[in-house]
Amino acid sequence: MPSIVDVSTACGNKAAALFATGVRTIIRYYSRDTVRPSKRLTLEESEQLAAVGLRLGIVHEGRFGDQASNFDRASGVADALYSRTYGAEIIRQPRGSAIYFAVDFDVTPDIIKKRIIPYFQAVADTFAGAAGSADYVIGVYGSGVTCKAVLDAGLAQRAWLSQSVGWSGYAAFLKSGRWALSQAMPTTIAGVECDPNKSGEAADIGDFALIIGELAGHEHDSRQMRVNARGGLRLRAGPGTDFDSLRLLPLGTPVFALKTVGSWTMVDVEGDGVADGFVSGAFLSDSSVDSSELLGGSRVLASAHLTGDTPHLLELIRQGSTADGLKAARESAAASLPDYPHNGCAAHLSALLQHSNIDVPMTWGAGKLAHVLGDRGWIRIPVGRQQVGDVGVCFDNDPTAAGADHIYLVVKTVGLDEMLIADNQRTADAPHVGYASGHGKTPTEYFLRAI
Repeated sequence: MPSIVDVSTACGNKAAALFATGVRTIIRYYSRDTVRPSKRLTLEESEQLAAVGLRLGIVHEGRFGDQASNFDRASGVADALYSRTYGAEIIRQPRGSAIYFAVDFDVTPDIIKKRIIPYFQAVADTFAGAAGSADYVIGVYGSGVTCKAVLDAGLAQRAWLSQSVGWSGYAAFLKSGRWALSQAMPTTIAGVECDPNKSGEAADIGDFALIIGELAGHEHDSRQMRVNARGGLRLRAGPGTDFDSLRLLPLGTPVFALKTVGSWTMVDVEGDGVADGFVSGAFLSDSSVDSSELLGGSRVLASAHLTGDTPHLLELIRQGSTADGLKAARESAAASLPDYPHNGCAAHLSALLQHSNIDVPMTWGAGKLAHVLGDRGWIRIPVGRQQVGDVGVCFDNDPTAAGADHIYLVVKTVGLDEMLIADNQRTADAPHVGYASGHGKTPTEYFLRAI
């Protein structure tokens, strides 16, 4: 069974049945001018889906999304404004996730030039001008030539290839591997008519886990608890042992209890108010905030029960968050690398790690340092799942010449994309804002996490 499906009608009442078949992400619609109310995702439906552990993906399609006349600059502005507002204010879609815009017909080169590109330029301009508003990634749905043209123009960061194999450019774009999603022919799963989808190699499709109901806007009111199971506690996708195990939380891991479902507790592991999964409530104990102190807006693991490099994460984050730590790292890196800060990201992070009692050599080259950490047991984490204490790796093509890649420390997360990071790219001894998606710079390829 597919793990990702798109559905054009409300399916919240089938959430549990869909999850039981192996579905993990439901892609649903925003639509500014649809005449079919069931097509548009509602908050009630989104919460029904999220309550059983399903993630959400979003696509906007206009009422006439299958006609060329629907696409021009004015429609692009209107659709972008609507989607951004509806997503942020009604659905509470988190920033950094994606909104795909559908071009649901086979386009010609002339239509691409005169209508599709102006439409997506308007979407991009509207999103870019949304100062202070939710920051969403732009996706394009359509034929192979549509996806290629919009990506080539730099007007979208994700592409979703339509199931219509006869449309222009299908085979070539499928072969290119540039797609985040590839749609298959319609089917019925658990009584729901849907289209199965496959994710691309990067596996980052821009979906998200929704904060449910009363939890929205109150992420700091949740109760901190701690894992009290000697062998660790499994974090599951839903409230029951029949749901997939996402990872093992070690003894002593601090979590934030968000909601109780029977004997199961929905928890936030990262401290950002977003539900990460469910654990058995019997293996949680009350916890005061001590060694797992709040650092940069996120909770990190207490060191008392951890092995490997994880006991040093609190100190690493302190080094990367404070002026004295960053100054010391800058001075150590400069002493090792004469041209620092030029090509000095790996040297800077090496110094931060060394000053935190993580025994790595002074390393030049981001890709090389990434492999040093990998050899120490740090595991790869996909973009969008990063947390405080992770190391971001951009364009890892080890061996590479210095300057061809980048590496940095995450000291705070703000949604799925925005972060505060520590690296060599600021002269001030303070962390600065960075984006996993790059925002015009090289995007992050993956994150590394000490376990």
